[in-house]
Amino acid sequence: MFTRKLVVIVVPLLMAAVLCLVVPYLSGLGFWSNVLKGGVLGVCLALLLPLSGAAKKKEPFAGLLLVPTLLLAVAIISQYLCSIGVSIPVLSMLRTDDGQVVLVESIFTAYMAVQCIRTKK
Repeated sequence: MFTRKLVVIVVPLLMAAVLCLVVPYLSGLGFWSNVLKGGVLGVCLALLLPLSGAAKKKEPFAGLLLVPTLLLAVAIISQYLCSIGVSIPVLSMLRTDDGQVVLVESIFTAYMAVQCIRTKK
């Protein structure tokens, strides 16, 4: 039971981290780079809930998606604060100047928030 709860929390964060590392390297192919980015994001979003085990309409552990959703929201907010010049020493490691990373984090945050609300028991 604990491992299933852990998987629901950890898998979305790992998928978001891998995408944040990979997506910036998919640039430079012109039109096809956006096609490739869209395809990779679509595949990951399609696999997000089945891999995390929260795919049912009424899932008892779907509320746990709120944990990675909030963590990614904190990362996005801290990146915004760093971009406007506010220095937060603890969160400075989350700073990025790449809008694509923020895009990936925002996509995951919004998708998990909707799924958390939709599958809430």
